[in-house]
Amino acid sequence: MTKSLLLAVLTLPGFVLAQVSPTCDLPRDIDKYQLLRRLSLDLRGKVPTYEEYAALDTQTTVTPATVQSWLTSDDFRIAMRRYHEELFWPNVSNVALAGTNAQLTLLATPAAWTIASTGKRRLFRGASDVNTAIGAQCGDFEQTQFTTGFVPATAGIRTSVVAGVTVKQEGWRMVTPYWSTTPIKVCAFDAMETERVTVSGKVIECNSIESDARVECGCGPDLKYCYGPTANVRTVIENAMREQLNLMVDRVTTGGQPYTDLVTSRTAPVNGPLVFWKKNLAPHLTYARIVSLPDPNEPLTGDDFADTTWRQVDRGSALHAGVLTSAAYLLRFQTNRGRANRARIDFECESFVPPSQLETPAQGCSDSSDDLTQRCTCRYCHRQLEPLAAGFGPFSEAGTTLMTDLVMFPRTKASCVNSNSAFCKRFYITEDSADNAGALIPWQYANAAHPEITTALAAGPKGRANAIIADGTFARCAVKRTWSYFMKRDMRLIGTDPDEAATLQTLTTQFQSNGYRLPWLVEQIVSQPGYRRVR
Repeated sequence: MTKSLLLAVLTLPGFVLAQVSPTCDLPRDIDKYQLLRRLSLDLRGKVPTYEEYAALDTQTTVTPATVQSWLTSDDFRIAMRRYHEELFWPNVSNVALAGTNAQLTLLATPAAWTIASTGKRRLFRGASDVNTAIGAQCGDFEQTQFTTGFVPATAGIRTSVVAGVTVKQEGWRMVTPYWSTTPIKVCAFDAMETERVTVSGKVIECNSIESDARVECGCGPDLKYCYGPTANVRTVIENAMREQLNLMVDRVTTGGQPYTDLVTSRTAPVNGPLVFWKKNLAPHLTYARIVSLPDPNEPLTGDDFADTTWRQVDRGSALHAGVLTSAAYLLRFQTNRGRANRARIDFECESFVPPSQLETPAQGCSDSSDDLTQRCTCRYCHRQLEPLAAGFGPFSEAGTTLMTDLVMFPRTKASCVNSNSAFCKRFYITEDSADNAGALIPWQYANAAHPEITTALAAGPKGRANAIIADGTFARCAVKRTWSYFMKRDMRLIGTDPDEAATLQTLTTQFQSNGYRLPWLVEQIVSQPGYRRVR
């Protein structure tokens, strides 16, 4: 209809434009077909089938049996994965797992793989950037002469002069890498299979940080001490970390375990790529990146990189606390304060809010103390945050290492005071004028003035998890978060009409008495009258 014709109709004698009352904002019960759709989208992540709609014709509403069957379905498991990923932010694809000393890169000439580190290249060949007529780094010929461990024999090495420096060039050899069944060309120095060397009576593993200074150490058997192509190695490991977290979620959704396991379980699922990474690749670290050394007593059997079968293992320490000490969580939130803050948001439903007014020293605080629990204004949040952060203190920041080995990580290391060593600067208080100089960083304020920090360090993340379970905070938060997810709004708990405070208390108490079963809680929420009305 054209605009002019519409105007003509509207001005006809006797024409009355009917007034339709707005209905979108009026609360009303939804019909049974709308309820079916809402439940299916929320519990299964998809719309109902034609057959499911047709079956509802003879029923008065969606039956409890239908809801219960959906709560045990694989679709519900996947829907709950999505819900928890919104809480945990498990993407760790931007985490740099390795330095150049443990990273292989592909040369153009010859088309062979070599360690990316210029320092290692210099160690092997006498110069960091060897480029001659026979190839860049190694030569474009097959290396056939070796000593023990596939170390290139002197007789098979060629020499060249590059920029006035005499350099050595070995050839390449074919290697079947751990990430593939297809052999690839690898520069022979880089492909050396030496697993350990003894220097001045000390055994140095060839996948350790100390091995980077040893000319005898390459990438080891099957190149297992070096990272290969990103898509074949790093992405596989990162996806396994994310799947590990999701499998831990599965256990408390359709797996029959109590929801409390999410923050208390000492066991965790592992597969070949995760074990292989922790055992062979993670120790080949640099202190400028993540530190994920194997934990004391951590089981590292079954390290076939190609084995994607998942199995449950005891992680070997009572300090482990469900997803809170999973690799994906610890690497996604790399500082102890960040980890504690996220855990508080997710499982206590609390966020830190800055004070409304600035403080001055006249109020009994310091304007310059390194101890933020004493610093003016800062102390408002940090008196809560520092003990919570201390709970994660036993796990290295920017890493996953459990620092309970007192030989490697003594609580105080006097030699680290004023030290420039990468290890000391990473883990210890090196400034001599700082509080508790020489202390392991998380233990800097573990003293009589901060007993709550000492307690938190001893208990680990599980200590806080057990505390919030015991006082009901964990259950209340789980109810509020689950309610908000399915109702698409927060519970009305404050203000002039906190009419859902009693519902929160009832659901919390029943959630606890029903063994913290998440499917039970979801069923109660989607059975609420408010869920079955236009919001």
